[in-house]
Amino acid sequence: MGATALATVLGALAIGGADDARAHAQMPDKEIVEIVRAYSIPAGRMSTALTRLADTSGVLIVYDTTLTRTLRTGGLEGTHTLNAALERLLSGSGLNYEVAADGKSVLIVLAQNDGQRNDAGAEPLPTIDIGAENGRRVEDRGGRARGGSGDGARETGYARSSTSSATRTDTPLIDTPQSVQVVPREVIHDRQILNVLEAAQNVSGVQADNSGIFYDNFLIRGFSSGYGRSYRNGLRVDGTGGGVDMAFTDRVEVVKGPASMLYGRIEPGGFVNIVTKRPQEDFAATLDTQFGSFGLSRTIADVTGPIDDQKTVLYRVMGVYDRADSFVNFDHRNNGAAALYLTFRPSENFEANVQFEHYEQMKSIRAGQVPVNLLYDDLGKPLTIQGFNDRPANLPRRYNQVDPEYWSQFPYVVHRTVYAFDWTWRLADKWKVTSAFHYVDAHENQNAIFISGFDGVTLNRSFYAGVVKRYQLSTNLNLIGEIDTGPIHHALLAGVDWFHYGDDWPSTGWLSSFPSLNVWTPSYGGVGPLMHSVADLGRNNTLFASRWQNFGAYVQDQISFLDDRVHLLLGGRYDKAEERYGTTYGGDWEACYPACSPYPLDRYADKTPLSPRAGLLVKLDRDTSLYGSYTRSAGTNNGKSSGGEIYPPERGLQWEVGVKKLWMDGRLSTSLALFDLRKKNVLQSDPFNPAFSLAVGEVASRGIEFDIAGQLTENLSVLGSYTFNSVKIIDDNDNGNVGKRYYGAAPNVGNLWAKWDTAPGAREGFEFGAGFYAMDRRYGSNDNSWYMPAYVKFDAMASYRTVIAGHDVAFRFNVKNIGDARYFENSNGFNTAFYGAPRAFLGQVSFKW
Repeated sequence: MGATALATVLGALAIGGADDARAHAQMPDKEIVEIVRAYSIPAGRMSTALTRLADTSGVLIVYDTTLTRTLRTGGLEGTHTLNAALERLLSGSGLNYEVAADGKSVLIVLAQNDGQRNDAGAEPLPTIDIGAENGRRVEDRGGRARGGSGDGARETGYARSSTSSATRTDTPLIDTPQSVQVVPREVIHDRQILNVLEAAQNVSGVQADNSGIFYDNFLIRGFSSGYGRSYRNGLRVDGTGGGVDMAFTDRVEVVKGPASMLYGRIEPGGFVNIVTKRPQEDFAATLDTQFGSFGLSRTIADVTGPIDDQKTVLYRVMGVYDRADSFVNFDHRNNGAAALYLTFRPSENFEANVQFEHYEQMKSIRAGQVPVNLLYDDLGKPLTIQGFNDRPANLPRRYNQVDPEYWSQFPYVVHRTVYAFDWTWRLADKWKVTSAFHYVDAHENQNAIFISGFDGVTLNRSFYAGVVKRYQLSTNLNLIGEIDTGPIHHALLAGVDWFHYGDDWPSTGWLSSFPSLNVWTPSYGGVGPLMHSVADLGRNNTLFASRWQNFGAYVQDQISFLDDRVHLLLGGRYDKAEERYGTTYGGDWEACYPACSPYPLDRYADKTPLSPRAGLLVKLDRDTSLYGSYTRSAGTNNGKSSGGEIYPPERGLQWEVGVKKLWMDGRLSTSLALFDLRKKNVLQSDPFNPAFSLAVGEVASRGIEFDIAGQLTENLSVLGSYTFNSVKIIDDNDNGNVGKRYYGAAPNVGNLWAKWDTAPGAREGFEFGAGFYAMDRRYGSNDNSWYMPAYVKFDAMASYRTVIAGHDVAFRFNVKNIGDARYFENSNGFNTAFYGAPRAFLGQVSFKW
């Protein structure tokens, strides 16, 4: 079967008049759907519109409310056949229907539209026991009410009901014993979000990591997500900044806590998964133009639709051009990207998606490093003087340690191409095989001027210029199915995955003694010839090289029983990882410079740790869940000691309990989580051999997270979160930092965004939005010698949509950081911080065909 019958899932609802339905029961199906009636159904909630349709037509409509909770319709006016009325109301919703005459009543059974339609305008559905007249709950063949989860891409609004990121199966969030949040496309659009960090910060527990938006790095529950690490459609991407442009993004999913059981060697705080858009069955085209402060100019084109009449081949073509200056002097970007996505559906049992993306990026690295005047006593301990060096230097936000000749002669240039595909083969009604693959090839001219020391006045700088060649491959293969053992239901997953990453840094010159800069009276220029000489000197010098690979096999069983009220998740993973690193780092302090070579690479293979996972969830009612979970995870190995001993991998261990609640017929969701997360084998300096490290550190992260998303009323949508997170060092090999807070992690963070729509679902109307983001004081280094102050910033939005010559046109205006709050986005974990953006204005005009 290509569709999922909505009537077979938990909470099925029958609406409509039985008397009229009995009268219609003697008519053939095609006559019923061709009866013409006058309808007046305003735009709004899909469930309300279907109720009015049933009342007017006198038929029974059977469907599951969980799949219409967030759906809206544009309404219906005038005389229509029942067939045409249903087509109009369900247009764009991803739902289909079938008319079924049973001799006693006429039932219109809604279904998810993921297959072919028959002559009656509906996909064939299995025989089901409706029980509409006596109000019985609809059950599946096993006698168990089942909840449909739907596809996040088919839902609308600020709330999402399901995600596959946490379990690799399409599991409703209300049934998932883990903290998972989704930032949908509507939020990205309403707030005019331009990078994934800004999107992820709408979620509790997520902050900016030490590289800001240069790489796609995040602090999740106090821990770094890794070296430019994010996930694209569930597959790992490393060493990348702007890995998926927001123009190609459907939603951003955040899974919190250790996830090694399904994703291999991963940091224990969690991960961010960027889900791309998909080709659509109906033709649509959009042209967006954005403009704003600091010379922002951004244009997006998006065209999608079917290639053939049977809609077995779908396409989506997208392009984006983005250029802007910055509030930081001499900082610019000039980026372009294009994407082609294809979907193939040769039969109802097989689907394949092929994706191609190419990026051309020109930008700056590490622009606007604000230094901290670090002082030390005779024992090498930090010396902090309150009000003098306990925070970054009080420099203007436009300050930059980079020279203007850097942009004109040595900008950071990236050429990156992504090749990806995934396929699903349905073996039977409840069994399928899935696979996903991507290959990312990047060629970079990576050049940077960065801080190497600061005495309160003079800034010492270093410079490097060279080439980086990166390639990475990520793939998985999964068998997914369902079986029943008596009254117990099992959703099974077994799979393997493999990840490989490699980079080489050839032709790289390095200068540790780049001309210094007086930060209070900076003098720029005249360094172009010097930068060229450094680059020329390094033509035969290779700075570094590395190779990482990770193979894993995993099994998972999602067990449900007691009428679907109790869910038990069990899983485990066998894992093997290997890393290879260069024997030298070819900077100008090495004797081999400027002819260094990191080859052959040293090999570091670690023991095979097991990564178990267990979770228990109890549903107090259909919309309320209590859960608890235990997980362990493994990171990559940490290299070796001065004696050649291989360090064990960093390990994560977490206990989590929480409650999830759906309100207002599922239009609003809330979640509350309490967690205790430990990260062990953290590397710390060896006090007896400073050139090496010991894997003896341990950091504890404990906290509370609250998230809310969805609709409070027909007109009002909200998205918000609050985080309390105490992240402290509890073992550091006697370096003096035990009991101190881990760098970068603020103990209190909160945000709220609310939008008012004057005419929900209508093509014409106004929207108004406002929100805030508040962050507590946080330390910039693990010795807690300096900090970044607390701040609050406010945003606002106004939008008007209308119809011009039959086309939808929208005008949007956003103001970010209305009060022009002066704050720091993040630190580098040692001696610098980066300012956040001042007040900025963004406008947008959107035109749809």
